[in-house]
Amino acid sequence: MTYQIIYSSDASIPMQSDDLEDLLEQAREGNARRGITGALVYVDGIFLQILEGEAATLKALMARIARDLRHEAVTVLQEGEVPSPRFSDWKMAYIGATPEQVAEWLCLPGTTPVPELFDGMRRDASRVDDVARSVLSVLSTDRSGPASGPPL
Repeated sequence: MTYQIIYSSDASIPMQSDDLEDLLEQAREGNARRGITGALVYVDGIFLQILEGEAATLKALMARIARDLRHEAVTVLQEGEVPSPRFSDWKMAYIGATPEQVAEWLCLPGTTPVPELFDGMRRDASRVDDVARSVLSVLSTDRSGPASGPPL
């Protein structure tokens, strides 16, 4: 079975497009070596990342992420075995989401402040599943668009 970890963290400094491109390049190279797949969502200074692979490998990666100076308040929202990988087409897909888009994924008003969106996911695991399904849907329907980029 595939192991999956979904976490959120606050960016320690606002990420510019060059910063995100560097981070994604590093993630894609490292994930390819480690057999990890997944997706990264960045919205208003908050990361949401879905990682899939072998359990020990993901747990070691999470320990590195927790020490990474680019991340603060790393919070695992959900982890465990999943019947099959959902993000196997992407070494690290990327969605630069809007607050309104994340609110829509959570079936909340588009005016919900970003911290409240993520607090809701932290309190309710079913919301994490909803967001993961929404991220997968966006990636599956827009494989070549600017938000997700091509699968690697």
